[in-house]
Amino acid sequence: MFVIRALSLLGAVIMTVTIVLGFLSGGFMDEGSAIWALSWGKVTFIDLYVGLVFFGIWVSVRERRLSAVVLWWAGLVVLGNLAAALYLVYASFTASSVRELLTGERVHSNSAVVPEGEVGR
Repeated sequence: MFVIRALSLLGAVIMTVTIVLGFLSGGFMDEGSAIWALSWGKVTFIDLYVGLVFFGIWVSVRERRLSAVVLWWAGLVVLGNLAAALYLVYASFTASSVRELLTGERVHSNSAVVPEGEVGR
């Protein structure tokens, strides 16, 4: 879990710095339009948003509250992979194992999945 936490934190920091530098040095709409005009610009945007949809589906499977799902989806649309990295940071620090990180299911030490509502009984 340490590696997942460290890489997701590092990715979030790198993306934050890059986004801030991008906004300080260029216009988002003007330069985004120039990128979209290129064939590989379209491929890049489509690849990005397809990946974000897949990530959003994973968030939707993991999260139990609709409000959390809606907020994370909004974050993905607005912030892109920065929101994905932040979600991975959050999920990795709230999970006790890789299995729990991937599925969102609480796991006892004997590896049995705890049914919802059975925690603490």
